[in-house]
Amino acid sequence: MQSNVLVFAKRSLNLSKILSGVSLGLAGLGIFVTFALSLLAGSSSAAVFFLPVSFMSLGLLIFTMPVMLLYVYDKNNGVLEYLLSLGWNQSDIFKQYLKAALFLAPILFIGEAAAILIAGAIAGLAVFALDLLMLFLTAFMGFSVVSLVNVAMMAFSSLQKQRVGANTPLGMTIGVPFIFPTFYLSFLGFSPELIIYLLLCTIAASLSVALLLLSSRLIRREKMLP
Repeated sequence: MQSNVLVFAKRSLNLSKILSGVSLGLAGLGIFVTFALSLLAGSSSAAVFFLPVSFMSLGLLIFTMPVMLLYVYDKNNGVLEYLLSLGWNQSDIFKQYLKAALFLAPILFIGEAAAILIAGAIAGLAVFALDLLMLFLTAFMGFSVVSLVNVAMMAFSSLQKQRVGANTPLGMTIGVPFIFPTFYLSFLGFSPELIIYLLLCTIAASLSVALLLLSSRLIRREKMLP
């Protein structure tokens, strides 16, 4: 089976350009906050430097949401039924959409990383080290939540509800609770905040792997039909 990751990624971006714009705005806000904190490094707590991670991780999640919408769109229009007729199983289909999401996420992350590294280089060595940690947490949080939300959304596709003019994938709401609490972690201090970040990322990554391994059991083939 040939990989169609690029095809899936292009189709998802064409399906919803608004979400792409929102994600770029969130990423830009995170970058702006990083530059501001870098200029105020002498008076800012190290824990505050994690705040941009929340914005940039949320940006990565929203940037890949069109892939999830594409899955629901394809399910309702018989594309998944066609793929099943070609001999694909549930896991094969899940993996293609997941790969498309993980193909798109690094595109935005590379832009974020370039801007953050520039900010760190301008501010000095101490801030540069914090910026590297910030990028690590953004990648860990962003990619793990993107994986979790994509696999969960596809696994729960039988519970999708039609709204007027749009689909509402239930699985999208699973990733949000992993990111939203991080906006308030700066009040805890550097060490507790770092531990909670790593814990949330590890839980999200573990759940996404577990759901992917169980993907063929989570939904029957007939649930992929229109």
